[in-house]
Amino acid sequence: MKKVFAIILTALMILTLCTAVSAEEPEAFATVEALQFDRLPEIDGKVTTDEWGQPTAAHIKYPENPQTDVADNNDTNVEFTIWFRYTFDGFYVAAQTPDKNPCNKYVHDHNIWNGDALQMRFDPYGCTADQGLIAASARDSNYSDDYQELVFAYSTEDKQCYTYCWHGIMVGLALQSEGGSYAASNDGTTTTYEIFIPWSELVTSLPHVGTTYGISAALLTATAGENNDEWQNWLEWGAGVINGRDDNICGTNRLVMTDKTVFGGASLVDPDPDAEVTIKTSIPEAEGDAVVIDFSKLSGANGMNHKINDDGSVQLTFEETNDPFISLNVSGQVKIKGEDYPYFAIYLQTNDTYKDGELFYCTTGSVGDYTPYYSVPLEYSFVEGRQVVVADMTDALEYEGYVVKFRFDAYDGECEDPDESYITVYSAGFFKNYEDAVMFRVDGVSVELDPQYVKEVKGDTTDTEQTTTEEITTAPSSDTEKDTEQVTDTENITTTKEETTADNGKQTKNDNNYLPVIIACIAAAVAVIIVVIIVIVKKKKK
Repeated sequence: MKKVFAIILTALMILTLCTAVSAEEPEAFATVEALQFDRLPEIDGKVTTDEWGQPTAAHIKYPENPQTDVADNNDTNVEFTIWFRYTFDGFYVAAQTPDKNPCNKYVHDHNIWNGDALQMRFDPYGCTADQGLIAASARDSNYSDDYQELVFAYSTEDKQCYTYCWHGIMVGLALQSEGGSYAASNDGTTTTYEIFIPWSELVTSLPHVGTTYGISAALLTATAGENNDEWQNWLEWGAGVINGRDDNICGTNRLVMTDKTVFGGASLVDPDPDAEVTIKTSIPEAEGDAVVIDFSKLSGANGMNHKINDDGSVQLTFEETNDPFISLNVSGQVKIKGEDYPYFAIYLQTNDTYKDGELFYCTTGSVGDYTPYYSVPLEYSFVEGRQVVVADMTDALEYEGYVVKFRFDAYDGECEDPDESYITVYSAGFFKNYEDAVMFRVDGVSVELDPQYVKEVKGDTTDTEQTTTEEITTAPSSDTEKDTEQVTDTENITTTKEETTADNGKQTKNDNNYLPVIIACIAAAVAVIIVVIIVIVKKKKK
């Protein structure tokens, strides 16, 4: 009987161990806390625990930290430690990395990233999970329009810290307003960054206890005398700072403003404790036969310029190049399943009707970046008025899962006078049916199509010059969009009372990821118990 009891106990121990191991496996993003400074540090490029307390994340390294990525998996010697602190006056960041020979020859311009540097993205609306953005992977999510991107670097020439802002309130040279300060140093073994950023340079409203932000950080490394004194490796903590370099990528790490203080003193006095906290609404699922997207959310232009007209249309003009394209973010506006909406249509007008364009696409199903295999042709009708250009995805390779982003190549191949050409985009959207796409049938405002285009679509071969106006409805123009359900507009940011994360700043777990492991462990334990019972029964029979 003792043997039987031992076997049962062993089975239960196996089950418990399996469950515990699976529960401890971390997610691919981190939730960390920003402590309150109850004793301010001196921003001098020197960081100690006596001044900053224990770090927020120590010895960040690949692959030890599941939130990390590196330039070369075979070169994993890059690491850094980082501190996040705050007061109601501003945000504090400190970082340290082992570095005997820092190098950055671009500290005076926007190429400051191309050397030893600390780079960050900060999203005032929270991490991707908080915003309800597509999270099939960390690479398939989107920043809010108000993200901040900053970089800091140490100069060995004058021993100073330099900074730059690519996107945000302080575009261009960062931290130039009164009150911002930053410093860096190197003692022959370690490079240290110490930064204070006033909230006015990061957000439009002050934080409160429980406010969450999306954050990612990356360290780029260079060695003097090697690789033309330019970067050789990088380590990214979170997503989107370096890998992919795309506005569809968001800082997946969640930073929570806590009431805890660094040195155990009293919590700071919130200047407006009853103020409401703004939290971005979740991105909605696509509904209906057609879904219009905001074509003005453009980025990544090459040989193509754009401006938004007073009527909300987008004017595209071209430089002297034969490869003009521009990227369009989708995942931050609406969740569109490619399988449900296989037609993408652009309602436009152009003075160069002999274009053959191409549309590249990325989806959460399997396509993570633009490649020649994941594209469909665009053919313009031979008309000079308003028309519709359709991309047929019905047979497109791996066009599945949620649509993340596009690359709109206006034309493919030679163009006689690219700098004399233009395209005016009035609207764009996804359609379930081809017939609706080619006539741009969708609820909203009226659409006026070129009569010749309508004749071609309807297969009318008569030579009549009767003017045909399709009173079709599409999404509201930009003037009315601001009053609609467009989730990317600030008017659609819902306001709620202060909220804290459900896990109180601890690492978030997704139990569904471990369900197969738990089931397997339970099955194994049950099998052992059944064998034991059979053995007991047989012994009794004997």
